[in-house]
Amino acid sequence: MKRSIYVFATLLLVLGTASCKKETTGGGLKAVFSYVADGYKVNFTNFSSGATEYLWDFGDGSGQTSTGKTPQHIFTRKGDFLVSLTAKSGTATNTFIDTVSVIGPNIKIDGDFSDWQYVPFTYENPDSFAGSVRAVKAFASSTNINFYLEGTADMNMEIIDLYIDADNDPATGFATWLYPAGSGADFLCEGSPVGGWGDVFAHQGPGTGWGWNSVSSFTDAFHFSTLSTTGGKKTIEFSVKKSVLGPISNAINFCLVESTSGWAEVGKIPVSETPASKFIQVPL
Repeated sequence: MKRSIYVFATLLLVLGTASCKKETTGGGLKAVFSYVADGYKVNFTNFSSGATEYLWDFGDGSGQTSTGKTPQHIFTRKGDFLVSLTAKSGTATNTFIDTVSVIGPNIKIDGDFSDWQYVPFTYENPDSFAGSVRAVKAFASSTNINFYLEGTADMNMEIIDLYIDADNDPATGFATWLYPAGSGADFLCEGSPVGGWGDVFAHQGPGTGWGWNSVSSFTDAFHFSTLSTTGGKKTIEFSVKKSVLGPISNAINFCLVESTSGWAEVGKIPVSETPASKFIQVPL
């Protein structure tokens, strides 16, 4: 008898709770969508029914929304995003939420820079900072860390020094005076993209010590495109294999110094030699 009373009371509580829920649908109104991701660009297809208005929230923190029926949205990073579509008809609304997975562009180091189109610049040197290297984009795939460089007519890539903090810890690796706010280079990649020579060196010894041990060649570790000129800008793309850098964490940090064949420095990215100067971070 007590069990029957308990079940009956529970049923009344459930029914009472359900009757208090706010009804947001009506007249066959239903929101639903699908999507196709092409790099950072995502095209949405709206399959909603009974709606006259739409409101999209793309869930990426950009603050951008859309009232279009089938919008396109450009994400700026890879990840899983909760995208919501609210369909409206008069005062009635219905909301559909789904996870949109953005894995980023399929970067190919082939001299065709169109696959970088929707990748935002990771860093741009200010106009007040002189030098041949002006801007960089960086994107990490499952196997490589990819870079795209823009520069002036003086960016010839005769020699580069690419310093990489692979463990995302400025307290380890080589601490260069050029970047007092954060460096810690675990690797130095030094060579000539246009000359076809170079080596990857792992740092040895104390942080202020110039000690390096060769662990790979540019031939094995890097892939460079040809240096191109477009709209008055020099451009080049290249990749370095993650496997060469050993264990890496959730990000790497880097800087790049360009020199002439006579080892005269002509450019750096990012800005150096200020109290706030530090390596550029690339999420993995």
